[in-house]
Amino acid sequence: MKNPLVIIGIVVVLIVGFVVMREQGIFAPAEKLYVAAEGDGKIVVIDPAKKSVITSIDLTVEHDGGTVKFFPHNIQVAPNGKSVWVTANSGKHEGHSGGFIPAALAHGEAVEGSNPDEVIVINPLTDRIIKRIPLDKGVQGAHVVVTADGSYAYATAQKVGIIYKINAKTYEIEKKIPAPSASQPRGMRISLDDQTLYIAMLTGKALGMLDLATDKLTQVGLPGQVVQVGVTPDGKTVFASLYDTKQLAMYRVDTKSTVMVDLPPSAKGPVQMYPTPDSRFVYLADQGYYFGQLQNNIVYKIDVSTGQIVKEIKAGDAPHGVVVSKDGKFVYITNLKSDDVSIIDTATDMEVGKIPVGKEPNGISIWSKSLGGTP
Repeated sequence: MKNPLVIIGIVVVLIVGFVVMREQGIFAPAEKLYVAAEGDGKIVVIDPAKKSVITSIDLTVEHDGGTVKFFPHNIQVAPNGKSVWVTANSGKHEGHSGGFIPAALAHGEAVEGSNPDEVIVINPLTDRIIKRIPLDKGVQGAHVVVTADGSYAYATAQKVGIIYKINAKTYEIEKKIPAPSASQPRGMRISLDDQTLYIAMLTGKALGMLDLATDKLTQVGLPGQVVQVGVTPDGKTVFASLYDTKQLAMYRVDTKSTVMVDLPPSAKGPVQMYPTPDSRFVYLADQGYYFGQLQNNIVYKIDVSTGQIVKEIKAGDAPHGVVVSKDGKFVYITNLKSDDVSIIDTATDMEVGKIPVGKEPNGISIWSKSLGGTP
């Protein structure tokens, strides 16, 4: 019989080796989708190749003898793949025997939570929370983005009109940049050269442009309420979805001119959009549902050069978040009211599957193993 101590030693080595490899992301799939299941207070992690949920990350915290639930609205994988950032709004504090009251859902009437709203940082190799960054109480955190060099994160506080500048290395809030009065800054994207932060000014009805070198904000006025923005990988076109006028604005960076794309009369209210890697097309989710509108189930494929709608694609109920795979072969859509993620094949521009993810999925972002690394 073999020495039991030798056997125990081998088992320990194997276990330690397995843990180390897991912590280094050795077993991670090639790509992962991160979805903000706002209604459940969780982040859902998906393996898109297997069309299945890998895990979920509960954002609930213990506090003063009870529990506080945080409701994630937006989520963004850092461009370098080393971290995942979430805007999460505080719910009312309840004892262990009580329920939860959603506090600052970004698409509804906000009820001030018991705790400050937060930006939460997740390690994509372990899918564990590594930092909770308190903002201020009741600010209604909307969207978060990270610079390509991984130095800074920016988060919008829609209710109070603030853009938080966060040091992504120390997790300290370095600056609170004020937006114009009553403008309600919401969705954001950063140019790939890290020079400009593009901001959707909801009630300000404008495309905001923040110079990241000087923190100086300028605006381009638009005819409707801007919910989200996007920018093509080549940096030539910036998009802005106009919810109430049912339009997509395409701002040409080189000429500083704007092309307006009118959606069909059946449109209910566009929200998020995402361009293809070759900058030729953009996919736009026509959600509706917000602000008393009827919900829709359509995603538009739009030619960036002409502004023409080339395809109307049926998705789930109230499509909201949009992301395109790194190779451009698939589009993933969160469906706010059918509680799932649609998978669209870009070769046919048809839905080829749905993945249930929980209540009210909003933001969605994609992580690639080729970019992953230890934070």
